[in-house]
Amino acid sequence: MLSLVEENYLKTIYHLSLAGKEPVSTNTLAEKMNNKAASVTDMMKRLSSKGVITYEKYHGVNVSSKGKTHALMVIRKHRLWETFLVEKLNFNWDEVHEVAEQLEHIQSSLLIEKLDEFLGHPTTDPHGHPIPDKNGNVQEVHQVPLSDCPVNNRKTIVKSV
Repeated sequence: MLSLVEENYLKTIYHLSLAGKEPVSTNTLAEKMNNKAASVTDMMKRLSSKGVITYEKYHGVNVSSKGKTHALMVIRKHRLWETFLVEKLNFNWDEVHEVAEQLEHIQSSLLIEKLDEFLGHPTTDPHGHPIPDKNGNVQEVHQVPLSDCPVNNRKTIVKSV
């Protein structure tokens, strides 16, 4: 089991690796996490010992398959909570991120499955990001930049960058 801080690091490493920054450098991670490189190195050693990342000094960090599964489950919870907050509690889509950051660390898989069922198994969150399913599969969402849409052609805006 990972702590809240460890999950946040893992999620950040996963997102950075998706952005093409793999392996992720400790300096990039320190900047993103607003922390000192030495503290990040200590955390990398801890996460490596738990098998969720591979870390090689001076070469950066990669998410292991075990780490990817865990990161996707944290992301799943985060996005389901954002959806719940917008759809059921009438939060604005720009108000939910910080609350979901707290709720994503709840460990009850039964609660998350019930939440998913209650919401009707949504595939995207209020920001247009795909929600991983309970197996960690992410359905690709086809989105077109607004600038590529023909004039006078009705479209729905689903994501802001």
